[in-house]
Amino acid sequence: MQELSESRIYEFEEFRLDAKSRRLFRRAGGELVPLTPKAVELLLFLVRNAGRMLSKEELLDAVWENSFVEEANLSQTIFVLRKTFGENTKKPRFILTAPNRGYQFIAPVKEINADDEILEESFFSNNHSSETQDSKFKIQTSNPKSEIRNPKPVWLIVPLVLLIGFGIYWFYPAAKPATVREIKTIAVLPFEDLSAEQTEKYLGVSLADALANKFGGLKQITVRPTRTVLKYAESREDASKIGRELQVDAVLDGRIQRVGERIRVSVQLIRTSDNTTLWTENFDDQFTNFFAVQDSISQKVVGSLALKIDEKEREKFNRRGTENAAAYQEYLLGRFFWNKRSADDLNRAIEHFNRAAQLDGNFAESYAGLAETYAIYPFYAVVEDKEALPKAREAATRALEIDSELAEAHTALAYVQSQYDFDWRGAEKSYLRAIELNPNHATTRQWYGEFLTFQNRIEESLAQMQKAIELDPTSLSANNAPALAYNASHQFEKALETTDKVLQMDANFLIAQHYRARALFFLGKREEAFEIYRKVIAASNASAYFKADLGCLYGIAGRETDARKILVELVETAKSKSVSPYYFAMVHIGLNEREKAFEYLRKAVAEHDNNVIVLKVGANFDTVRDDPQFIEILRSANFQL
Repeated sequence: MQELSESRIYEFEEFRLDAKSRRLFRRAGGELVPLTPKAVELLLFLVRNAGRMLSKEELLDAVWENSFVEEANLSQTIFVLRKTFGENTKKPRFILTAPNRGYQFIAPVKEINADDEILEESFFSNNHSSETQDSKFKIQTSNPKSEIRNPKPVWLIVPLVLLIGFGIYWFYPAAKPATVREIKTIAVLPFEDLSAEQTEKYLGVSLADALANKFGGLKQITVRPTRTVLKYAESREDASKIGRELQVDAVLDGRIQRVGERIRVSVQLIRTSDNTTLWTENFDDQFTNFFAVQDSISQKVVGSLALKIDEKEREKFNRRGTENAAAYQEYLLGRFFWNKRSADDLNRAIEHFNRAAQLDGNFAESYAGLAETYAIYPFYAVVEDKEALPKAREAATRALEIDSELAEAHTALAYVQSQYDFDWRGAEKSYLRAIELNPNHATTRQWYGEFLTFQNRIEESLAQMQKAIELDPTSLSANNAPALAYNASHQFEKALETTDKVLQMDANFLIAQHYRARALFFLGKREEAFEIYRKVIAASNASAYFKADLGCLYGIAGRETDARKILVELVETAKSKSVSPYYFAMVHIGLNEREKAFEYLRKAVAEHDNNVIVLKVGANFDTVRDDPQFIEILRSANFQL
């Protein structure tokens, strides 16, 4: 691109582009915005022609003159600029795309003419206070004799400045951007869907999820779970900013576009400490070969991070669950709906996982997906499905028959073994196997930690929960889990500290409010606890679980009328849909009606009610813990006493 002979500064919105130094700054604070040389050249050409529609051919000739490049280079560089600006392609502020025509810079541009000294002063003024600027002006206009009287030899100043800079760099690691080898945590952001019809949105999320699962099997790197990054699916925020929010060293960001039977994926790996693009590439293939694109991306990332993988890990990393493209597409759809976590979406996930399994009966991941979906289904189902956990066991078992090293299948099986089978030893064995296969899976750590709480192994439990938080530091459920252990071990003050932290992250997180109310109640702040419970019940669409817990606490507090009112409501609800016998047992325990409570608890054990898991440590049952009938109920559920 031909340079102008004189200096130029272009200002638009919150940015300032210095044509002479080929650098982009943020106007507030003078922060340097990292860009590749070609990205700067393209931006300069767009800005200098602001308001004019520029054809793709014109842009390629201007920026890549005398170079043989594809149109993909242009679109990828435009993509990088948009990400830098936090651009929303549907509501652009800077770069407008005209399909089949080209691009137009639409932000108002202010052009400033200045000589080199003024340019430097302009940049300097953004980084210093007005007081500093005034003092600089005085030095420049001071008596020349005084300057001669106190010379400042450059040969002394330069080494001193370099020494100070080196000292800051060496002794303050936070000032240094992470090197490639220092990148230990990454997040795979949902890929932006650029398809004209916008009918393939699942691909962006599903590809990110598939890559996250693939990287999750590597021990050298920690990957944030898809459910944690899913909230950024529609975000147009700067990728490095999102990465900092997720507390990762790097983010994998990209866009995906399907045209007919072809698919194009553009990807970049960005270091969050300084917004440096470590690697960027385009992948173009037949849609039927979509999982080959996934493999290529994952291998490129591993190579760019210089990860050392042993033969066993490499074999597992490169393993494909299926060669059937249709089955894989159904699996991706299943993962997409699984991550959305509502009753309707889980039902759709089950449909797609089943289709994937039908298309390829040896596709272990499709069965693992079914197992994971059925395992969490009881928490989201509008109507209780007593067959959900047995179905989860069946699917997990089938997955492990095909591939015994699927960590997620071991985790799902462990969950069923504890929540339905009351096979405590088997469950722990499965959890430990899952952790051995994938030590960086946050959900496994959290579920295993909760399992240890129910076994009254509190210190071990808290250690696993802390590991889950380290692996997924922004997860509400992971951060809230220790409150379960603290309440179970009567450390109610610590439970309050935990839930207060979580509620600062999200004041509407109901489980945190629930744990907080329980801690307050047992600390003697009963009215405050009751008020929180009433709000939780209203927000949860009159959850029978929360109602029953409140009824129990009403009974313990001597508010018999209120407790019996809840008991009547539960009986009425049971006329139209299934209500756990455990819920009735809780209220009767609160009312000190032991015989009725024990009758319902025996029924809960017989029905494999998942609530039975809490009996050994639940504070609601402290008053009957020494009762021989209660002890017998615990033994019938295989608890070791």
